[in-house]
This record gives sequence, C-alpha cells and structure tokens, in this order.
Amino acid sequence: MNYSYERVSTLHQDERRQEISMEHIKIDQRYVDKASGKNAERPKLKMLLTDARRGDHVYCESISRLGRNVDDLRRLTEQFVSMGVTVHFVKEGINSSGSTYKFLLTILGAVAEMEREVSVERVREGVEKAMRFGTKSGIPFGRPEPVLPDSFEKYYDKMQEGEITKVELARLLETSRSTVYRWIRQFEKQKNRG
Repeated sequence: MNYSYERVSTLHQDERRQEISMEHIKIDQRYVDKASGKNAERPKLKMLLTDARRGDHVYCESISRLGRNVDDLRRLTEQFVSMGVTVHFVKEGINSSGSTYKFLLTILGAVAEMEREVSVERVREGVEKAMRFGTKSGIPFGRPEPVLPDSFEKYYDKMQEGEITKVELARLLETSRSTVYRWIRQFEKQKNRG
C-alpha cells in the first residue's frame, strides 16, 4: 500500500499544498496531523506506524513534514525501515531504499532544522521590533524624525528672545527655511512632551 503522511502546524492551515505535490503518486490512504512538528504527540503518525506493513511505501512531501529535527527524522525513518517500509521524500527526491539515504537525510535534515531556527529567530526579532515601535511591521509610521544640529537649541533660544529671525536662523544653521520650520515644530513638540 501507498500511504502519505502530511503535517501542518495549526488547525487553520491547509495541507492541500502537500497533497498537490504528491498528485502523481497513487496514494491509498492519507494520514494528516494538524500539530506543530515540535510536538511529539502526533496521533496520525502513531496510527501510520501501526498500520504500515512490510513492502508498503510512505510518502512525505518533504523531510520537514516528518521529523522535528535531524535525530527525530532519522529515528522515525529507521523505525519505518526496520518494519520493511520504504519512506519517500518527494520534494528532496530521496527514499530509504538506497544506501546513501542516511547521509542525505542527515545533511538535508540539518539544513531544514537550521531553516526553522532562522525563521523562529526572525519572527522573534520582528515581534521585538514591533513592540519597540508599536506597529505590526516594527517600522515606525511616517518620516523618521530628523536629528537636530547640536547648535539648534542655542540659536532657537536667540530666535525666541527676538535676537534673530527665522531667516537668520536658517542661514546660521546652513539650511533652508522650510527645514528650519520643520525643526522648530519638531523641537517644540519634543519640548512639550518632555
């Protein structure tokens, strides 16, 4: 018999992509777990391990769908092989019938494990960034506030006291009047906040 083992990480995800990748294979029975790969409790996988018999074939869309990590992947594959079941990984194009599958499983499993760790790390960084900036993307809305020149406050005080005009302030800071107006608004906003 030909079995497929498919796994998605949450109840809301759809396993259709995995099913499509195996359309060219005559599958007699599908086993689908809707649980994170890091979860050792996968009921459909347990059922498959019970139902599979010598001479059967188990098809997985990719190595990341079967094992949680390299050790788990090799352990599960060896468990099937010891039962006389051939395991096929469609995406990677390897199966457990050849002599090099252990080597390939270890290398490709390590790459898949690293990809997962990098993905988790990126998500964690994104969440931290979003929390810091108060946005979903972690990127602040609008134009970033410009850094005021060191001498701005000194000249601003002179302008407030009437010693210089805004035009003279722009000339002293070597910038345009529109930039000076923007800096004044920013400075006054910061002053009112703090």
